[in-house]
Order: sequence, then C-alpha cells, then structure tokens
Amino acid sequence: MTTGTTDITHITDVTDVTDVTDVTDKQLAHALGLRVCDLPALRGLAARVAVGADAPPLRPRDLLHRRLRAAVCDDMIDPRELQAARPRPAEPALPAGLPSVPLPEPEPLPSTSLADAIEQRHSSTVFAPGPLPLTTLAGLLESAAGIHDHRPGYNVRDFPVRRAPSAGGLSPVDVYVVANDVGGLDQGLYYYRPAGPELTVVDSGNMRGKVAEAGIAADWLFHAPAVLVLTLDMARVEWKYGIRSYRFAHVDLGVLTQNLYLVATALGLGCTAVAAFDDDTANELLRLDGRDTFVSLMFACGPPAGR
Repeated sequence: MTTGTTDITHITDVTDVTDVTDVTDKQLAHALGLRVCDLPALRGLAARVAVGADAPPLRPRDLLHRRLRAAVCDDMIDPRELQAARPRPAEPALPAGLPSVPLPEPEPLPSTSLADAIEQRHSSTVFAPGPLPLTTLAGLLESAAGIHDHRPGYNVRDFPVRRAPSAGGLSPVDVYVVANDVGGLDQGLYYYRPAGPELTVVDSGNMRGKVAEAGIAADWLFHAPAVLVLTLDMARVEWKYGIRSYRFAHVDLGVLTQNLYLVATALGLGCTAVAAFDDDTANELLRLDGRDTFVSLMFACGPPAGR
C-alpha cells in the first residue's frame, strides 16, 4: 500500500500493518477492527515475511504457516533449561469436590488385525436404538487414549505414557464424554481421567439438544449414544515448544482421532469425527475459555444401525 494520502479506512490486509508509517496505532487498530493492544500480535505474525514482488498476495494461512516454521520460532525452551523443567499439570483444573464414576474393566479388543481395522473403518452417523455398554465405552477410552506405562521424564519419576503418542509426550488433548445413552451411566457431561481410570462429572442431565445445537448441519448428533469432545490445553505444550506448539497440538489431535477410529472399528462401533461445530457454543458447553483451552473436535459413537 502507499502512505501519505492513503485512506486509512481502506486498510484491510494484515500485511499492511508493517507498511504504515504515517498513521497512529489508534487509527490503524480502528481501521482493522482491533484494539491497540492487539497490534503487537498482528505485527509479530507478519514479521520475517519476505515476499517477492511477483509473488501472489499473502493470505492469512500463509502468514500463519510461515510464523510456525521452526526457523522463525524463537520462543521454544532452551535445551539447558529443559534439564530442570517440569511439565504442566496433565489434567485440567476442575472444581474441587466433583463426583467421579470409576470405569469398569474395559471390554477387551477382539483379535482384529490392524489391516482389517483400517479396511473396515468408515464414518457412520446412524446408530442403533439402545444404550452403549459402559464396558465398551471404557474399552474405547482406555485403548485409544489411556495410560499404558509410567517412565522417568521431565524430572518426574513416574511420568505417564499415553497410548496415543504426542509431541514430547505432553498429551495436550483432553477427552470429555457427553453420555446420552450409556448403560449404567447417568446422562451428562464427564471428563475422562485416564489416571483413574474414571469419569468425573462436569454437568448432569440430558445434553442431547446442547450437543446438536453446537454441531453445524449435524442434527444426527442428537441420537448418538455418546459424543466424545476432544479439547486442547495449549499450556501443556507451549512452555516447551512456544508458538510452534499450536502446530504440534493439532498433529497430536489427529493421531488420537485415528486411534479412536481404529479402536471403535475393532469394537464394532459406529463412529464419526465432527469438525463442523460452533466454537463458542461448544466451549461454553464445556466451560472452557476458548483461548488457552478449546474444543477442537467431536467424535460420536455408538452401536451401529443394523448390528
């Protein structure tokens, strides 16, 4: 853009932020619909971006991808500091005194081969009437997202090792369960605590309508016996990986989702991952701040129709 006589109200591209020299931060923030305190973050996103004169115009995702490259991430922990570092808590800070439901002995995985599970896996949005057995839900959670070992790590003698690998083993993904029709489990919202293993009651009552409301063009969520809600807790990884942790966390989410798909298939469940949801509605349902902790995916499951 040009400066001097430029109409400030026409600044709409975030890449203009580093080019404006003749306007105040207040004017610039107003033109972009931001607050003055938001400008440093925006400038940081656009920093170190060298674009050739003949290159196509930058898009928001171009800026994000460039900023998350290892070569420009300057806020990762120094390896010397890592030697004395301790990880952040592996579970969210839920209110004290919430009741918990111990998970029963999980339904064991059948002798389905990995090749068969991969071949048979498919997304299903139609579920059979009747409850999802709690033992089957326990099998899904434990086999896909549970803890299978404890080893020394991060200056902790018994650091938990999950069945779903993650960057640095920090496991930023939490699993909540909306129980619509689970045998032996009251309707409500639960947090899966793998260290128990148990389900902590976060909210009680019929949540079908709230989950369906959160989904976008996914009314069938109303009929799913259980909906797992996968959330990200960025504090667990940012202390080590800085801004690049945003990239790592979503890779971890994809790995866990594949685990859920394959385990659900082996257990004979119908299931599907859901990324089309209203973020604010979903975060409010789980009482998350939507900033440092937020819903990133839903995963509906239950006995398939025709089983």
